[in-house]
Amino acid sequence: MEKTWIANLLPTDEYREKRFLYFVAESVFILGIMLSLYLSVDLFFVALDVPGNLLALFSLGFLSIYIVLRSTLTGIEFSQVATSKNFKAEKRSKVYGALRFWIISIIVYGLFKGIPSNLEEALDILGPSTLAAIFLFILSYLSLRKSYNKNKELLDD
Repeated sequence: MEKTWIANLLPTDEYREKRFLYFVAESVFILGIMLSLYLSVDLFFVALDVPGNLLALFSLGFLSIYIVLRSTLTGIEFSQVATSKNFKAEKRSKVYGALRFWIISIIVYGLFKGIPSNLEEALDILGPSTLAAIFLFILSYLSLRKSYNKNKELLDD
């Protein structure tokens, strides 16, 4: 790939880079279709009156979520995990990473919200942090599992 500023954001592995660019292109294409449908409905049928900032937030969210889910579910992230020993070590690493994320997010969220004075305020801090950490672990584990199965299958051939 030609060296541009975007090349610094892409993976160094050529296969992963190519797949990532496909995912970006897919998400932009689907978003273009959805925005065209929205525009058609808004102009010709019903005035939807969606604020611009909400539409922009939806667009960015869709692009981000689609690319993350697509790359997670294809199993291209962990090309070095092909043995059971590597899989277990990487899984342990993902558990510790999710725990670190959980602790850091509790601390940061607690700094913004203040020290909780009752159970409800504590749950306001613990709840989102816990859900985010669980979600992070599930995505990491799914990607790891898919990569492991794919790599194991490639070694068997």
